[in-house]
Amino acid sequence: MTKRLWRIVISVFLFIGGVQPSFSDAVTVDRIAAIVNGEIITTSDLQSAAARARLGLLTLAPDGTASHRPFSEQEVLGQLIDQKLQLQLARKKGITVEPDEIEKAVEDVKQKNGLTTDAALQKALQEEHSSLDQYKNGLKDQILILKLVNREVRSGVILSDQDIRAYYAEHPERFRAPLQYHLHQIFIPLSKPDALPMFDQSVGNAVNQLKGGAEFQALVKQYSQGSDRNNDGDLGNLKADQMLPEVRQAVEHLKPGEVSEPIKTALGAHIFRLDEIIPPKPRPIEEVKPEIQELLFQERSAELYEKWLKDLRAGAQVDVKY
Repeated sequence: MTKRLWRIVISVFLFIGGVQPSFSDAVTVDRIAAIVNGEIITTSDLQSAAARARLGLLTLAPDGTASHRPFSEQEVLGQLIDQKLQLQLARKKGITVEPDEIEKAVEDVKQKNGLTTDAALQKALQEEHSSLDQYKNGLKDQILILKLVNREVRSGVILSDQDIRAYYAEHPERFRAPLQYHLHQIFIPLSKPDALPMFDQSVGNAVNQLKGGAEFQALVKQYSQGSDRNNDGDLGNLKADQMLPEVRQAVEHLKPGEVSEPIKTALGAHIFRLDEIIPPKPRPIEEVKPEIQELLFQERSAELYEKWLKDLRAGAQVDVKY
């Protein structure tokens, strides 16, 4: 099972059966909300799922993404019916979930949430009115559905080289390298507060020497203590979003060859020289091919999933009582 599959499992188990809110202050009369091929969904099933939705839990899209939004009870019931149909088909096709698959998923959840023991996980679940058994049952159902969808839907997605090239041609703006700045820097660190006078003097000396015509690289060797010192202070090509806001503001107004005023950060003082502005340009198709494959796979999986689910509903006997 892929990492993406485990990520989806972890995201959505809550909706199926991971959290059971307390209704101690109300008496619920259980009735039939729907009958799906002879199997019952009760109003308590619906109310529990609706409560989880109101708590802002996640709902899964066919492409594996999740979103927060309000749900009506009719929408929730529709999801429960769809889940019931898929679980029925998974059982009919003999799809199973092994205990070790569930345990691997639980271990993955613990690791991603910094929980080192089962007791820590149980405590976290209790805070959301759930138990480890409920958690595992929810995981089991969702893994069944995901295995079914992988077999019945995603395995049918076939992408050709022509598909990839057509998508690349139709969406040039999505595959354009951003504006970049090629920078060199002189970095003068401020190691201790009591070293401030010496620090200010070093910064001032460097600035005065630059204004006097000193070579930037020579001052890098004289003053700079950054990791790039042995490379003449060369920082390479940087995108705007890779820079601290104060650095970006300082360099975006420079012309190639110009040097910035000293920029003081928590680490020390930085003096930048802008060597080149590299304009946005298309990324080669060979570079973005895996990205396009993933995008197309998700889009077509979603389309096929909706059609497949529609056909599954059409062939089912569903009697909504709610």
